[in-house]
Amino acid sequence: MSTSPTSITPDAGFAGCLSIPGWDHFYTGKVRDLYQHPSHPDHMLMIATDRLSAFDVVMKETVPDRGRVLTHITEYWLEQVSDLIPAARVTIDPAEIPNLPEDLHDILRGRITWTRRAERVNVEVVLRAFLAGSGWREYEATGRLWDHALPAGLQKSSQLPEVLHTPTTKAEKDEPITWEQAVELIGCDTDANLIHDVALRIFNGAAKTAAEKGVLLADTKFEFGRIDGQLVLIDEVMTPDSSRYWPANQVVEGNEPPSFDKEIVRAYLRSLEDWDRTPPPPTIPADIITQTRDRYLEICQILTGGSPV
Repeated sequence: MSTSPTSITPDAGFAGCLSIPGWDHFYTGKVRDLYQHPSHPDHMLMIATDRLSAFDVVMKETVPDRGRVLTHITEYWLEQVSDLIPAARVTIDPAEIPNLPEDLHDILRGRITWTRRAERVNVEVVLRAFLAGSGWREYEATGRLWDHALPAGLQKSSQLPEVLHTPTTKAEKDEPITWEQAVELIGCDTDANLIHDVALRIFNGAAKTAAEKGVLLADTKFEFGRIDGQLVLIDEVMTPDSSRYWPANQVVEGNEPPSFDKEIVRAYLRSLEDWDRTPPPPTIPADIITQTRDRYLEICQILTGGSPV
């Protein structure tokens, strides 16, 4: 599909899939679109849209400014961790992106990333500090968390004895794997050790920063790649889409804390008895979209001290 720039207004959600003169639109994800220019084969243009997905289904509605929030938070964290590991990201300034038409600069500002192409490491590096989501379901069923033994008697939202790696494959459907299996997929003990160490250091530093702002970082996932053999961070970093943030004063063991993400949408969809979580998606009420946008903007303000809008 193609969207004309003239159809986009500041108050409307950005669905993406632009037709950019001279650029090849070669990938459409749930949120991000990827483009390449023939003059720059070693780089990609990544655009964070406002598309909304839940249960692996893209909704008809968008959440205005969501893509800008994701880009803004990623940029904030990349600046915080730049001394630990380089990033594939080059710039988020449209004026610094070669061959990008000037009439698109304002439309794409805040949601665009010019990045070097990296060879992806096919492991999703997931770290958990609290029991939640699939981690809680695994513990409830087995008393363990992947290959980690845990104390008995933990509850939903319990803090773990330490931050744990629970890696998954990076595929159409991510599957839990042990760290030993992750090392095999990474393919190099030195790189695996660096990923393990850097991921923990980033997580612990971010968790400390978030806690100082009244927010708990329950879990997150990182993606790594290689450029000329050097490990780099790729994709989004500690956004509400890749992380679980909880207001610290609302976390009670045994309960599901409110989170700064699209859980409002998921809760609404779970309440529908006539949708089987396959396309086509149901209609999302306007108030659910508004509440979701507010949550994204709120966590962006809390973490970064600023807003992308």
